[in-house]
Amino acid sequence: MQTSRRQFLRRATAAVVVSPLIITSARSAPSERVRIAYISCGGRAKQIMPMFGSHPDCEVVAISDVNEPRMEQAMDLLSKLPKPQTPERVLDYRRILDRKDVDAVVIATTQHWHGLPHIYAAQAKKHIFVEKPLSHTVVEGRAMVQASKKFGVISLMGTQQRSGPHYQKVCEIVQSGRLGKIALVECWNYHNTGKRTGRPADAAPPKGLHWDLWLGPAPTVAYNPARMDNSWWFDYGGGMMTNWAIHHIDAILWAMNEYSPKSVTCSGGKFYVDDLADTPDTIEASWVFSNWLMQYHYRGFDNFHSFQSRPNHHGFAFHGNKACLIVDRFGYEIWDDSTRQMVEKVHATPYFDQKDSTKSDQDGPYQRMFIDCVKQNKSAPVDLEHSHKATVCCHLANIAYVTRSTVEWNAAAETIANNPAASAMLSRPRRKGYELPQV
Repeated sequence: MQTSRRQFLRRATAAVVVSPLIITSARSAPSERVRIAYISCGGRAKQIMPMFGSHPDCEVVAISDVNEPRMEQAMDLLSKLPKPQTPERVLDYRRILDRKDVDAVVIATTQHWHGLPHIYAAQAKKHIFVEKPLSHTVVEGRAMVQASKKFGVISLMGTQQRSGPHYQKVCEIVQSGRLGKIALVECWNYHNTGKRTGRPADAAPPKGLHWDLWLGPAPTVAYNPARMDNSWWFDYGGGMMTNWAIHHIDAILWAMNEYSPKSVTCSGGKFYVDDLADTPDTIEASWVFSNWLMQYHYRGFDNFHSFQSRPNHHGFAFHGNKACLIVDRFGYEIWDDSTRQMVEKVHATPYFDQKDSTKSDQDGPYQRMFIDCVKQNKSAPVDLEHSHKATVCCHLANIAYVTRSTVEWNAAAETIANNPAASAMLSRPRRKGYELPQV
């Protein structure tokens, strides 16, 4: 069944009480200022609100969340910005899309809620900043890309490493040939994630949380506070693969200038963590490209780092036959293969400052880039097609993990060969009323 945005809106209106929105005066030209609305006010949204809010030509006109206390927290945060913001609060994000004074939306929902708002926003001719990963499934991601193209909106996925000057330099170095032939690129996350969600009992949803709406397209289940730590659940996210590895993979594909693997394998499991969630705490994934291999290592139970000179919990390394380059959000270093000595080390601005997140050379400038694209009505410098393909790499690894099989990928057709169980996971069953609309 295909559901249009207006059908979706009419259907929800009977079930959800939505406060009326006051439409303000005639819309200002995007060249003067960009009026944005937030779809979700959770943790990541509250991180980037000060970044967008630091720009005088950006105004927040509406916010939406199915968890009402989070809207209250967001209103408090926005009221304390250097340029205080007093947006309208609305439970149902679809009301936002009918507003004439919204130029763009910021989608920072749980991962399983990225697709519908994105597609409906594109249909409503709203520009879109959507947090990583782009989608919850391969099929959903393709629909999001098609919608953005069809309706001519600017769409940018939140992978802020793209705006980091040292990441841009790394890309330049890799493509220059300085490292020699690169046959292996490794990426990793090593940090003790403790008990993750734990094992609390099912309970009544807390006041202000509209649990059925929070679930949206996901299966109907009883409320459990552990599910609010949503990225650890395949029903709502994809574990570390889509929560963190997507950043690494996006930058690696960008530097290597190749976006589609030929085959994918992924092994691992829940070997350490005893919790209710179902994503692994240990991952070894491999993607085979035309003439190089990409690997991801996730160890969620200790803090030992393979590259001791880089004491951060994340990073990736390009292994060339002339030199090896190791990079993370704090900088990079190059090791010469013949002398086995470090020949270059570059420090970057700390990627996140709890006191002032606008000081980052990645977050902050990335949001500014989106604002400028909207004002100038120009395409984003990061192609959404590339963001989709980076996200696809993550989905394929999770599919390989769940099916315990090698995934042979046909990138042109976006199909998996001779593996019905894996092929079935390119999409997901969606609850009635939350089907993807036809684009």
